[in-house]
Amino acid sequence: NNVAKMLESSFDSSSLSSLMWYLPSIQNLIEGTNSVKRTSFVETNLTHWQLVFLVTRFVQSLLKMDRPIMLILDDFQWADALTIDLVLGDILSSVFDQKKSDRFMFVGMYRDDEVFGEHPLSMKLSNLRQSGNANVTEIPLDGFSKRDITDMIATELKLPRRIVSELGDVVHKKT
Repeated sequence: NNVAKMLESSFDSSSLSSLMWYLPSIQNLIEGTNSVKRTSFVETNLTHWQLVFLVTRFVQSLLKMDRPIMLILDDFQWADALTIDLVLGDILSSVFDQKKSDRFMFVGMYRDDEVFGEHPLSMKLSNLRQSGNANVTEIPLDGFSKRDITDMIATELKLPRRIVSELGDVVHKKT
């Protein structure tokens, strides 16, 4: 597997093990090769700048493979300012420095009703738009209606709509 070889050649086992703590799906990429044992969080207590170095090096290594890369983060509204700077600052900067932005896509999902004003994500998105370094496209999505949720529950449980309608109401109110 080319990705596994790239990871094992780009990182020593300690660095790769630390990176796996923060990006556990890396383990799936290196399974079946000279697997690296994942360390405990106590052993992996990286400083912010060590993490920035490892993550940007990881993205740079992937980009050298001349393959399209998509980084997806959900619930971005809960990210702290350092994480937002890591993703929308350090990682994107390393992509632009390598002139590989045509093969990199970042998809960040967040609840727009929780990101406004002085929220770090709101400010960083505004800065990205103004800089012109990245194509920022926002796709607003409406929430699911009670009927949508009830239909999904009925489909998944293979029950008539009338039987799950109260459950659909409760789920809609909670979410």
